[in-house]
Amino acid sequence: MNPRRVALVLLCAALGAGAQSGEDRVFEWGFEQRVRNENWNNATDWTDQSDDQRVQVRYRTRMWLDGPVTSNIDFHVGLNQETNQILTPDRPAQFDEVFFETAYLDFKKLFVDGLSLKVGRQNVMKGEGFVLLEGDSGDGSRSIFSNAAVLGYTWKKSKVELIGILNPYTERFLPKIHNRHRQLTEWDEQAVGTYYTDNNLKNTTLEAYYFYKKETGDRRAPTNAQYQPDRHIHTAGGRAVRDLGRGWSLRSEFALQWGAEHPNVEIRGWGGYGYARKSFSRDRQYVQAGYWGMSGDDPKTTGRVEAWDPLFSRWPKWSELYIYSQSREVGASYWTNTSMWHAEWGYSPWKRVQSRVTYYWMKSFHPFQGSSATFGSGKVRGSLPEVRVDVALNKNWKGHVVYEHLAPGSFYSTRAHAYFLRFEMIYTIGGKFAVGHDN
Repeated sequence: MNPRRVALVLLCAALGAGAQSGEDRVFEWGFEQRVRNENWNNATDWTDQSDDQRVQVRYRTRMWLDGPVTSNIDFHVGLNQETNQILTPDRPAQFDEVFFETAYLDFKKLFVDGLSLKVGRQNVMKGEGFVLLEGDSGDGSRSIFSNAAVLGYTWKKSKVELIGILNPYTERFLPKIHNRHRQLTEWDEQAVGTYYTDNNLKNTTLEAYYFYKKETGDRRAPTNAQYQPDRHIHTAGGRAVRDLGRGWSLRSEFALQWGAEHPNVEIRGWGGYGYARKSFSRDRQYVQAGYWGMSGDDPKTTGRVEAWDPLFSRWPKWSELYIYSQSREVGASYWTNTSMWHAEWGYSPWKRVQSRVTYYWMKSFHPFQGSSATFGSGKVRGSLPEVRVDVALNKNWKGHVVYEHLAPGSFYSTRAHAYFLRFEMIYTIGGKFAVGHDN
């Protein structure tokens, strides 16, 4: 059945049920304006011989409405628009498209106690976003939605969720205003899976998951070096978080992947991380250190792809700068063939201020078989320090500044240093209003 018809049937059924309740309904609304000023250089080619400096201002406007349809059914709808004004190189600013960032029904209680269903356009995030957070990686940071259905069952301190996702290359489910035909991914994506969360053990969270995903219809020409044939891939993994007491905690996650790529190429990959954290609550500080790894494709093997597929986690978790360089490998924010040690120190000098200093030593498992104008024969991606300060002025205003600097290594043939600097401010307001019905 057409997805639009399914959504319409669900909405009509919910509204019909709500019309009989005769109860006051409280709706919540919100508005957010985000302004980002970004400046970077050498983030894609690591050379001063070409001019790739970018200075831009990004204006993102969001508004949303939440409300009850019945006592057990809520709806949520949100609109989003982001216009990018590029100052260097100088380009005229144009008003971008307005689209539905969210549009879903939340059935908080179904016919069985503990059973729930959320269906429609929504943000689907699990754990630390290692496999599931970003559903539309092609549109940058303006949104992270997926077209999804999440059927959950909760008992005691456990929860299991069945998740289905359908994310096409471009929008085809909901209307747009001033449609710019933005690319959402490089290909069409479909996935089904299950995610289990367990909090029954004291001071411990355990999670396990399995996803089956299809990536089909890459729009790039088959002659393009970055073209990906149709593939299907299985991912199974788990995550653990353990509070050891006295401010100490451990976090780890690991997953295996297998599948096939057309016509008969085998897929075998892995990804995971582990790190320890120590919090000093009296001093409002913490330190943490650990390792992140995502397998890479061995150019010496034929008939097999060993590179980690990031599924729905193509977002700047580790770096705002480095995601741009990845566009010359598989695609922007495509984290794969990466080995990283990291250390971080966080400090809150005042209640409304959070700061952190992070350092990554980045390598690859294999050299990349790309253009020698950019890529070298080594495995050292580089040294990446980051500094970030977040400020929450009050309930309406917040912002941050982040700076990153990368010194490229032997993974690249050109090694000019790169930087990324961003200032951001967000203004948010919201409220509630009640709508009554006659009995």
